[in-house]
Order: sequence, then structure tokens, then C-alpha cells
Amino acid sequence: MFRKIPSKVKDTTVFREFKNEFSPQVKAFECMTKAFLDRHSKLIFCSMILVIVASFVLTFFVIEPTSSNQSESLKNEMKTIPEGLGEELSAFQNLSSRAIKMAELKTEIERIIGQDSISKEDSAYLEKAIEQLQYFNNQPKEDEH
Repeated sequence: MFRKIPSKVKDTTVFREFKNEFSPQVKAFECMTKAFLDRHSKLIFCSMILVIVASFVLTFFVIEPTSSNQSESLKNEMKTIPEGLGEELSAFQNLSSRAIKMAELKTEIERIIGQDSISKEDSAYLEKAIEQLQYFNNQPKEDEH
């Protein structure tokens, strides 16, 4: 186990030496596992089916859902969130969606401007995109504090 890895061999790595050191134990474990699974395959399969059926019965017939308790616990958890945090998150979401839309519009405008000739559809789209960009730039930033 505590053999020194020869540094002269370039293909030798710690992982390869680890594999060489423990490969007999890993192979023995694989053989034992395979033999166990081969001997008891029907029992393992039946127990898997039994667990699935038991889970189904417990889920739909025995265990009652406690949705009222879940909703109350969710309300209690929501009360622990600071009051201004929800407003901050919505403002952040609004700003990020606005930034994404502006980036898309700028990319599309640059693509249209980079063309040699512009079609009528591109011209109409360009006008609308520029108007939207102006709207985003001139929109009051009431979200920011």
C-alpha cells in the first residue's frame, strides 16, 4: 500500500496506482455481489414490487395529507422574511427583465443596421425596436431606491 510511485514512468498516476493496489478487493466484492444477486434474484424482485405496492397504499390510503398544516407553516415562514425584501426582489426581477429585453433589442438593431439593404419589415421592426429602447431608457426608475 505504501509503495513509492516511480516518477520515471510518465503514465503512472495516483489513481492508476490506487486501482492496481485495490483491484483484487474490488474484483472480489464484485464477484460476491454478483453471486448474491444471482442466487436471490426472485426474492429481490419480489421485495422491490412489495415496497412499490406498500408505498402506493401508504401514500393514497393510509397517510392523510396535511395541506392546512403546510399552508400555515408556509405563512409562518413567509412572515420571517423581512418586509422590504419582497419589494427588493420584485424590483431586481423587473430590472433584470428590462435589461434582457434591452440587450435583445440592441442585438437585433445591430443585426439590421449591419445589413447592406433593409427590407420594409426590417425597417418597421427597427422603428418599433428604437421606440421600445427609448421607452426603456426614459422609463422612471421608481424601482430603485
